[in-house]
Amino acid sequence: MISRLYLAREKRVHPLKDDKILTDWNGLMIAALARAAGALQDPDLATAASRAADFLLEVMRTPEGRLMHRYRQGADIQANLDDYAFLIWGLIELYEATFYVKYLKAAVHLNEIMDKHFWDGEAGGFFFTADDGEELLVRKKEYYDGALPSGNSIALLNLLRLLHLTGDTSLEGKAALLARSALPAVSAQPLGYTMLLCALDYALGPTYEVALVGSLEDGGLKEMLAAIRIRFLPNKAVVLASGSEIVMLAPFTRDLVPVKGKAAAYVCSDQVCQLPATNAAELMALLEKN
Repeated sequence: MISRLYLAREKRVHPLKDDKILTDWNGLMIAALARAAGALQDPDLATAASRAADFLLEVMRTPEGRLMHRYRQGADIQANLDDYAFLIWGLIELYEATFYVKYLKAAVHLNEIMDKHFWDGEAGGFFFTADDGEELLVRKKEYYDGALPSGNSIALLNLLRLLHLTGDTSLEGKAALLARSALPAVSAQPLGYTMLLCALDYALGPTYEVALVGSLEDGGLKEMLAAIRIRFLPNKAVVLASGSEIVMLAPFTRDLVPVKGKAAAYVCSDQVCQLPATNAAELMALLEKN
């Protein structure tokens, strides 16, 4: 009976479907999947996030590396601030979930493009549209966090997290200018800027970097990583100091080495690292101290 009903229904005109793929919404989903993968220790969620990120990076970028906003029978419409900010956020979360350096590298590159084409050099903050986009009467700049966070709120958090993941201190000044540009609006109605306040909390700290040295297959490193992930530690950045690629992106990891052949975790703050931990208990003691 069900098959007969299905065949009869197939003779009707199908309703229209919203089957487009949006870069900004996928960026949010990638961030959510990646964070859930770590918290729930579920690699399938990280795999799903990676598939989405790989699609966006391969299909939704121009030969010059610029993002497109929408995909439906091909990528089109120049990307806006939310597309860049949300995808960068997703890539940062995905790097910390998988430690695939390509995602951190892509996040850094997209952040540079966003800074070049969306930054307001006079008043600070990011415009919603690019400087070479469609000519408008006014280029709006939004800070308000509604059902979705604003591009500026996520951009501020991205700047701070990339600062701590890579050690690029130039990002600190840009983050300060962005925060300062938002202060008049936030001061008038703080509850309307919840994501921005989360970013400011990250900035105020204490914030620290955890640099893991060793192989992801090492039992000791797995134990320390699991201890980090099952706890709510919002003001941290975790980097896997393994290989030449990450050294190029995060030079502060260059001299970090295992301890007597054992995987190690270095807890760093303000570019200064404490003596390394070699097991989960030692690492948790260092994190609680910070």
